[in-house]
Order: sequence, then structure tokens, then C-alpha cells
Amino acid sequence: MRYGGFVASVAVVVGLAFAPAAHAYEFKSRLTPGRTGKEVKSLQVRIAGWYPTRKQQTFAIDGAYGKQTADAMKAFEAAYGRPVNGVASMKDLQILMNLESPDHSTEHFNYGEFTQNSNGSCGSKANSYAGTFAGGMSQSKIVKRNVRRLMWRLEALRKKGGSEPVGINSGFRSVPYNDCIGGARASQHLYGTAADNRMVGVDNRKERNLAKGSQFHGIGCYSSQSHNHFDLRIDNKDLTAGHFWWWPKRDSRGRDLADDGKPCWGEKSRTTTARGTGQPLSRTTTALILREVTQAVPGAGSLVPSFAEVEAFEQAGEVADLAGAD
Repeated sequence: MRYGGFVASVAVVVGLAFAPAAHAYEFKSRLTPGRTGKEVKSLQVRIAGWYPTRKQQTFAIDGAYGKQTADAMKAFEAAYGRPVNGVASMKDLQILMNLESPDHSTEHFNYGEFTQNSNGSCGSKANSYAGTFAGGMSQSKIVKRNVRRLMWRLEALRKKGGSEPVGINSGFRSVPYNDCIGGARASQHLYGTAADNRMVGVDNRKERNLAKGSQFHGIGCYSSQSHNHFDLRIDNKDLTAGHFWWWPKRDSRGRDLADDGKPCWGEKSRTTTARGTGQPLSRTTTALILREVTQAVPGAGSLVPSFAEVEAFEQAGEVADLAGAD
């Protein structure tokens, strides 16, 4: 959540206002269906989250401008008010270049949000990797590449959610740190392909639904934790055993279920009728359900979080014991 909890100095703000535009990657010419090569692959990395499907169908980042790329480009163009033709014009590409910072991060996310946290319950070895992409299951440069791809998917998700800030609570973790906090043994966090997050003004269920249409292969929710987990496991070349789709199952009442079989945090609010009567719940009963859900997770905050709540969530870092959760 770039700039989320920080007030820039007047000097920095003024400096940025008059600084010339700088981009990490410069597209040289328009890209059209049938093209192949590195520029097409760079485009695919940036628009993968716009591939318009909610099916478990993987968008190929292969450097070939085919139907998938054209369809993703059309969705991107529509979202940004551009002529919709599936051709990446220089004006379309300029939007993408404006979304990228000189260090290859994106406009609304920065690398510091995804580096390992520190945790007072962990020892010096685990915390020695704080603020870095080292000590995981992939080389640091690969982790950084994975994080960059993750940022672009999150940019698409953010746009679809009304351009509301997304707070990242947990990104990359080293092996000793992940062990210390009880993360899953094959966690995608060890590779930089995962982010635990919440979105301002958007409840978790809605955010999960947006993620299903934004090429997130792994979507996790929890019965005892108030965030969503999104990952790019099929893009993770260092853990081929994780190349499968992982989305929440739903019960007969339409509630998303965590891996423990219990409704995900907030899903009790899916009950809209009194059991056995078919009649809508009263406002009082609905309020009690919402209060029960909110209080089920200490410090969870609102079902639809405010900016301050997401900022606090982002700064809190992981809990001391994830109990095997990814």
C-alpha cells in the first residue's frame, strides 16, 4: 500500500512533482496479435491480471501475442477508458509504463511491503533476514522477480476493486522465519509468490471473487484469521509440486470454507434468512451476527475495513503461530 501509512516531506513531494517521468521498462513500439519476443512477454507480465476469465484457466506468459493476450489487452483497455481492440497501442503501453517505477515496483506497491518481516517471538537467525528476500527457497533475484509479477496482479485487482488501497501483511519469508511462525512447510511465501492482504472498503469475500478473475492461482481464507492469501503458484518454477489451483470450497449455504472445513472469517454474514422460516433476519439479528464474526478474531476490525484498519493490519505483520497456514 504505497504511501499508505507515511507522510512524505514537503521537499520530497515538491521534488516528485517536478521530476521528469522515469520508467523501469520502455516499450518501443505498438504490439499486435501475431508478434513474438521479449516485449510481448513483458506486456504479458503486466496484463496477466486482466485476462477475463473466472475459470481455473492459466494465462500463458510465453512471449507470443495470441488470443489470450488480446483478450487481456481488451479488458485492460476497457478499464482504462481506451479504445477496445486488443492491440497494445503506444498510448496503452504508456499507461503501463506510468504504472511502473524506476526500480521495477509498481505505482501502488513497493518492494519493502513484500520483504520479510521481523517477529519478537523469533530468534536472531530468523530475524536476520528481515527486510530482505534472502534465506528462502528461491534465489533472491528470483524472489524479486516473483514479487514483481505479484505486484502487477495486485494492480489489476486494486483497479477492479475501485482503486482502493491494498495492505500487505505478509509477503516473502525465509525458511527459518517461516518455521518460527508456524507457516506451511511448502508455503508460497518462501518463494515470493504470495501475499496476505486486505483491501480498504472491500470485504474479504468480494476481494476473493475479484482475485478469481485476476489470475491468482492460490486463494486462501481462514476461519481464525481476518485476511486473504493470494498467490501465483503455477508461475512458481521452483516448486512444480505446487502447480495446481487452490481456491476455497463452498458449503451448501454458499459460504467459503477454510482448509479446516469451517466458514472463512466473515462468512457467517452469508446467512440472510432465519433457519427454517425463509424469512429475512431482522436488523438486530444481522447486527449480532456481524458482531459475533468481528469479535471471533481478536483485533480483526471491521468486515469492510477502513483505511486505518488496513494500515494497522499491514504494519502488524504475522501472528506468532500460523498453525501450518500458508
